[in-house]
Amino acid sequence: MKLLPDRPSIEYLRKEAKDLLAVLRDSRPDTSLAEAQRALAAEYGVRDWPALKAEVERRVADSLAAPAGLAEELAEVFGLGKVAAPAKPVVFTAMGRCWDISTDRGRWLAVTVYHWITNEQAEIGARLRDAATSAGVAAPTPARSPHGRLVENVRGDNWRVHEWLEVGPSPVLPVSAALAQRVGATLGTLHALAMPSDAPIHGYLVDRRADTEWDQLLGRARAAGKPWAERLDALLPTFRELGAIELDVSRELMLCNRNLIPTHVRLGRDGGLIVMEWDFAGSLTPELEVGSALTQWVSRPELNLKGVEAFRDGYREVREWPSLGIGSFAVAISGWLNWAYNAICEAIDPGDADRAIFAEREAVGVLDRPMTCRGLEQLLVV
Repeated sequence: MKLLPDRPSIEYLRKEAKDLLAVLRDSRPDTSLAEAQRALAAEYGVRDWPALKAEVERRVADSLAAPAGLAEELAEVFGLGKVAAPAKPVVFTAMGRCWDISTDRGRWLAVTVYHWITNEQAEIGARLRDAATSAGVAAPTPARSPHGRLVENVRGDNWRVHEWLEVGPSPVLPVSAALAQRVGATLGTLHALAMPSDAPIHGYLVDRRADTEWDQLLGRARAAGKPWAERLDALLPTFRELGAIELDVSRELMLCNRNLIPTHVRLGRDGGLIVMEWDFAGSLTPELEVGSALTQWVSRPELNLKGVEAFRDGYREVREWPSLGIGSFAVAISGWLNWAYNAICEAIDPGDADRAIFAEREAVGVLDRPMTCRGLEQLLVV
């Protein structure tokens, strides 16, 4: 699901809708602007264009304020200088809300990260990021605390801070062929670094829930009166079919970004890509990461044939395209199933109001547009 910022602009959304219209007309020349607007609204997790406009108006009217003293604590812990203006909300993500902080030393983006993203994990990502930027990949500059740490705990949460970078929004799906080519080239550049990694693949990308756990989750959704509970029931056979595709690591692992997804990329003023997120970095093979990237960039909301070809062409500009089979999607399957399970859990029992809204939209999104074995097979025959 595409994330709507805390201070959205309806004018920018109109521009996004027109850009999306041009992409949709590549495959369906008779697509109308109204259809593009509905498709854009769906990407933001709302039912239609009027609902998206209403959500924009609601967010503009609701002037969120940072918790008292939070900006000052972050500035002190990370050595950012003296806070010069109230912190501004940027966007709420699965990891929490991001804040725009201005000090006498500059402007910063402060983000909460998952608790498993420790300083040691962030250092792994920083190593890949540094090598990638040397190879021409654009990325924000991280701030280190006076103790030299990338991650610090403030008020019980792990935080990262980056120097502020003027960027555009994350891409809208389906992406244009030109953008798919740039993404493919970026991933190829990362793989060409061929940085060895001897750590095992993270359990989130390997482990899967037992059938009994999904059955129990369905029971919880029904007990909570969720209107989408029967959709979950109908999809359980699909989830089991996906779970039958096993992981087979037949090549040496390398250090990979592991989460090069649309919401972790921003468009620069020149149309170039800026990779914003590096903290998920860890071991994968090129085949597994390419398989994961294809499911994120060119298979939703439906198969993007031109996008697949352009992605592959961009990758081939840098290195040889890997040999893919259905097992190349094993990590993507584990990650998607775990994301779906966790989103549904959060929607049933959210931690707070922000997470309730976010998780409900994510839960509906994964049920409306599920990963399927047939969809994965289509990616292999393009």
